[in-house]
Amino acid sequence: MSDKASLHLDERWDKLFELSFRRAIYGTLAGGAAAALLFRGPYGRTAALAFGAGAGLGSAWQVCSNEFEDLVPSLLRKS
Repeated sequence: MSDKASLHLDERWDKLFELSFRRAIYGTLAGGAAAALLFRGPYGRTAALAFGAGAGLGSAWQVCSNEFEDLVPSLLRKS
């Protein structure tokens, strides 16, 4: 890989790590807000926090998957 291509790949990784971290935090905060408003018990609040974090990480996973799609050889892609 050339230096320019390697730099571009490194920038992608950095951007996607930041995006994943940000979305996980935002999802956890949204789940925490919902938990504080809607649930009284500790299990309900924990479930709302986990759902929010999972939703944030899931949306980040989708963006990362789309971003790195061009790196997967065509033989490995699902048709």
